[in-house]
Amino acid sequence: MNLTILPGAATEDATQIDQIVTEMEQQMEELNATIKRDIPDGVETTWSDTVRTNWEGYYGADIPEAMAEMKLSAANLRLAVEQALQYDQEQ
Repeated sequence: MNLTILPGAATEDATQIDQIVTEMEQQMEELNATIKRDIPDGVETTWSDTVRTNWEGYYGADIPEAMAEMKLSAANLRLAVEQALQYDQEQ
């Protein structure tokens, strides 16, 4: 089996993943601030409790986990390029 890795393209893809993650993290921080500002802790309605509880679970666990997985994908892509180039030089 032949495997072709285009180092420039793969590295660019990894950089784009990093940029997307950074943008998404910034936007999620803004959304978090907006939710906390617009639905303060003192508001006690069923909908506000539900929105805040769901958001806190999502923002506190799901989002960081997804962002970490995306960062790992970028790191793995870079590592694949490095290893492929190293293997190619050994041949």
